[in-house]
Amino acid sequence: MKLSYFAMLAISTTLVNANTVEITEGLPYVMVEKEGKTYTITRESHPNTYLNNTYALTSRPSPPFFVQPFIVSEGVDTYGELETLDFVSKEQGIFIDARLPNWYTKSAIAGAINVPFKLFLKDTPELTATLKSFGAKQNKSGAWDFSNAKTLLLYCNGAWCGQSPTAIHALIKLGYPKSKMKYYRGGMQSWQLLGLSTIVPEVKK
Repeated sequence: MKLSYFAMLAISTTLVNANTVEITEGLPYVMVEKEGKTYTITRESHPNTYLNNTYALTSRPSPPFFVQPFIVSEGVDTYGELETLDFVSKEQGIFIDARLPNWYTKSAIAGAINVPFKLFLKDTPELTATLKSFGAKQNKSGAWDFSNAKTLLLYCNGAWCGQSPTAIHALIKLGYPKSKMKYYRGGMQSWQLLGLSTIVPEVKK
């Protein structure tokens, strides 16, 4: 039986649609804009794709790699992938990759800026400038006012990584409101395990 062109086209379209891996039902991709560039986040659709990088490892020495609690601190919301995508695509605040630069420059989630967790641990001019970029204000006595500070969403390498939790706890000590911080616990490992696309950031020299 010879099929017509339109019949073959219909079958082809059905097969393509059947093989499309959506992020969630009705959402095949998410557009993210950052610094004048637009990124498209999708899921890997090839059926034989597996993690083959450092995020495929299950054995990690402790210290420093301990499993982090789901709730990093009472009052700080923990996000999953869909909440993270919603936050980034709708520009609900500042998306922070809290890892050290050597991790960030290899691979990152589109829309994130790299603010290494160690920056929050010492009172330096760089810390002052960073907090001000978040919308915080400092009075003459040195005290911080976070009433107009932006909401932060922080992530690192995954549930076994303490870099973003360390940053969150340091920000809490500085007085940053817990209600203005979110924690994407899954991080790079869960992101890639679900087949979500990453980028190699352009590092400014």
